[in-house]
Amino acid sequence: MKRSSVLIIFLIFISFFCLACKADSETVTAVPIKVDQTAGPVETDSTPGDPAQTSTGQPGKYQVLPETVASLAGHELRIMLARSFEEKALGLMYYERLAENLGMLFVYPAPRSMAFWMKNTMIPLDLIFLSENLEISEMIENMEPGYGLPEATLPRYVSTSPAQYALELNAGMIKKLDLKIGDRLEIPITLLYSD
Repeated sequence: MKRSSVLIIFLIFISFFCLACKADSETVTAVPIKVDQTAGPVETDSTPGDPAQTSTGQPGKYQVLPETVASLAGHELRIMLARSFEEKALGLMYYERLAENLGMLFVYPAPRSMAFWMKNTMIPLDLIFLSENLEISEMIENMEPGYGLPEATLPRYVSTSPAQYALELNAGMIKKLDLKIGDRLEIPITLLYSD
């Protein structure tokens, strides 16, 4: 009888030990990961209509993208092309100034609802939504800088109808260039691809 009691206790001990080992193997331990913040933004959500600019970038770190010459309603502009998610997410964050005839074109593969915010943006901007035919469909003047402001307080600048491209220029350029709905952006089509 003694031997069977010892055997039963031994089997119970082994069973608990096995269960404990199984529980440990299913437990996920959080391991800190070193993040290189100079590598750019991290995608958090790519649902259409969500703010197009979200970033983990650092103050003073802004992106410089390749430029191309374009024409908007007959006015020559230099345009930086934001085509990848990361480029669009960082946008014009941390720019302390922008040359008068310089802008950034956000390129999407198809028309979609768009929403922008001015997170970490240090200069006021005009926003121009363009159709798939590169015609102005909507304009928003003088978006206020959001640098240093809590995210919850930042307004969302939303297109009222789907657009395929969005162009950010210095605030005041819509008036200065006398832009109108239907004005066309002339730019080499081969540059307009997006991931």
